[in-house]
Amino acid sequence: MDISHLVQHFDQLVQQTQKLCSQLRQNPYKIWVPLTEIECELGLTPIDKVCHSLQDFWYQDGQDGRETRSSFGLVPATPEQLNLANLINEEKEHFKNKIKQLQKTNKSQWLDLRKELGQTHPQLREKLRYSGLSRLHIKQTWRHIPIIDRTPIRAGFNWYQSGRSIQKFTVKQAQDALLNLDTSSDHIQTQLSLLNKLTASTPLAKVQNLAPTMRANLFFDDERPSRQAMNVSLPIIFKVSESGKLPPHNEPDLSAPTQRSRKVRSDRVIEDHPFLPSIRVHRYINK
Repeated sequence: MDISHLVQHFDQLVQQTQKLCSQLRQNPYKIWVPLTEIECELGLTPIDKVCHSLQDFWYQDGQDGRETRSSFGLVPATPEQLNLANLINEEKEHFKNKIKQLQKTNKSQWLDLRKELGQTHPQLREKLRYSGLSRLHIKQTWRHIPIIDRTPIRAGFNWYQSGRSIQKFTVKQAQDALLNLDTSSDHIQTQLSLLNKLTASTPLAKVQNLAPTMRANLFFDDERPSRQAMNVSLPIIFKVSESGKLPPHNEPDLSAPTQRSRKVRSDRVIEDHPFLPSIRVHRYINK
C-alpha cells in the first residue's frame, strides 16, 4: 500500500476539519460546551473547545493508549456546515478502513506511517495548547462527529458507566492467553494451576469494563421518531432552529462519577471477581 496516499488523505481530513471549525467560528449562534477550570484559566471559550476537540488527533504524553480525550455539548449549525461535517465523517470512515487494512497486511509499514503522521501539522498541534503531543492517536482521528440533521426541542446528557464487553472463552483459549505471559511469575503459575482443575468444556467469559461514556437523549416534535439516543465523545452538531436558540438541556458533571450508580443485578450469570485476573477471565455462576 502506498503510505504517501494515506498521508495525503490525512492532510485532507485535517484541512476539511479546519474548514468546518473556521465556519463554525463565524456563526452568530450561542453554543453550549462546558469548560474545565484549567480551560477557563487558559482563556478558552466554548467554540475554542469545540474546535480543539474536533482537531485533537494526537496522544498526549502519559496518556493511556486505551483512553481518548472527550467532550460534549450542543453546537447549532447551518445545513451547509452539516453537509461538510458529514463529508468529514465519510473521510474518517475511509481513512479507518485503509488503516485497518494496513495494520493487518504490513505492520512495519503501519509503524512508519504512524510515525510520519504523528509529526505532521506541528502548527496545529501547537495551536491546541497541549504540551507533549506526540504520535497519532488513531481512535481520536477516526471517531465520528455526532451530527443531527434535525432541531431538537430538548436535550438530556447522562454518564453511562456500567457497560461491559463480554467475550465467551474456552479453557484452551484461557490457557493459551496465560502461556503468552511471563510463565516464570508465581501469579501466572497459580492461575494456570487453577485453570488445570477445570474440565475442557467449562465455559468462561473474558470481561472488560468499558470506559464511562456520555449518553445524549434528544427530543423532537417533527414527523420522525420523537426521541434519539446516542453515545457522544464530541459535541453534537445539529440543525439550527429558526430562532437560533439552543434547546433546553441539563448540565451534567464534566467527569463521570467514580462510583457505580446501578445496583448489581440479582440475575447475573457471571461471577463478580475474575477467576484469572491477569487475562480478565471470569467463571459463570453455577445455579
